[in-house]
Amino acid sequence: MNKSIQPGMESLHFLIGRWNTEGEIKAREGNAASKFTGTDSYEWILDGHYILHKVEVTMNNKKVEAFEIIGGFDPETKRYKMRSFDNQGIFTEMEGYLDERGAFHILGDKMRAQLSVIAKNTMTAHWENSKDNQKWAPWMELTLSK
Repeated sequence: MNKSIQPGMESLHFLIGRWNTEGEIKAREGNAASKFTGTDSYEWILDGHYILHKVEVTMNNKKVEAFEIIGGFDPETKRYKMRSFDNQGIFTEMEGYLDERGAFHILGDKMRAQLSVIAKNTMTAHWENSKDNQKWAPWMELTLSK
């Protein structure tokens, strides 16, 4: 592991690398389910203070690209700040934390996810969204593999 990784960030080392991504947006409100494929990559940046997450997927025959910065670890709350930007002009702020089993939880306004390592080179992500941050519905299921 890189010696320059900052305290608290080393717990996210399992993300680092290039991942093949397959997923499905769940059917809802008159919209059919749709599958997507692409890649996700995670790399250490800025002396290990942050991870740069790049997303390139094709959803409904449209290329979706996003950059996300993960970092700003707070040792008191054990949470990570997350900020993402995509090619549709959307900016999102979220927080992440690791639970006692090592699953990475992502919390944002009207969205949340759980990313779990299920094998050495395989992760799954279960995303939910909400209209009111109270009632949650399945949104996307992803499998990432190296």
